[in-house]
Amino acid sequence: MPFWKKGAEPPSPSDPAVPAGPRPVRGVLACSEYACGRHDAASCAYVDRRGRSCPTAWCPDHQVVMAGRAFCRRHARIFGAVGGGEFQMGQALPDLDNRSPSLADYVGDALEPRVLQFLWSLCRPGTNDQVASEPLRVVHPTGGGSRRWDRTWKIYDHTGVIVQVTVEADESRDPEVDLKVGRNTVGQAVPPWIARRFQGLPALAAGADAEERERFYASLWQAAPAQIVLEVEQSRSAIGYLGR
Repeated sequence: MPFWKKGAEPPSPSDPAVPAGPRPVRGVLACSEYACGRHDAASCAYVDRRGRSCPTAWCPDHQVVMAGRAFCRRHARIFGAVGGGEFQMGQALPDLDNRSPSLADYVGDALEPRVLQFLWSLCRPGTNDQVASEPLRVVHPTGGGSRRWDRTWKIYDHTGVIVQVTVEADESRDPEVDLKVGRNTVGQAVPPWIARRFQGLPALAAGADAEERERFYASLWQAAPAQIVLEVEQSRSAIGYLGR
């Protein structure tokens, strides 16, 4: 579990040397990327727990290579997040059409910088407050019902968790994404790039797509800071920290 002590500099992706990328996997298929005309694509290597293979193929420009195999972007996120963790390599991976794991992980990656920055700002000098980031996980409701996939960040100390922020994707509400502070939902929406596909609309140009995604993330995050502050104050008040 990655964590950072208050006062330490946040990890910077530009600090370590950037390793050379993996070698592309080439095939003889048409690329599944919209408007891509290449015919040297390799099939996505993802196989789910029912033995079904992903039907897409991706050229070197649009594939993600992991463990020497080509994946589509969605299944690369699932394989990378759970292939070596909760779901071991030789065990069952989530269903082929289950978008929730990759969606929670993708939106979590996008929101993580602003979540961590805000949580760091609430850690008080002179305390043992720490900030933690949890990887993608699956949640099985104790009372039954659909599984949920989430990414979580928290402030905690020796007494326990002070506040927790979660990006959550419920399999029964695919492709909707929730942002929660504690048990309170502060943001809920379908990502616009997925809504666009459902409507049969072409993808936006790169610049317009990036702007649309940023508006989505900002909207999802908008109500979170006030709720985080409220829950931090309530937690610290309950354990005698208010005014410390």
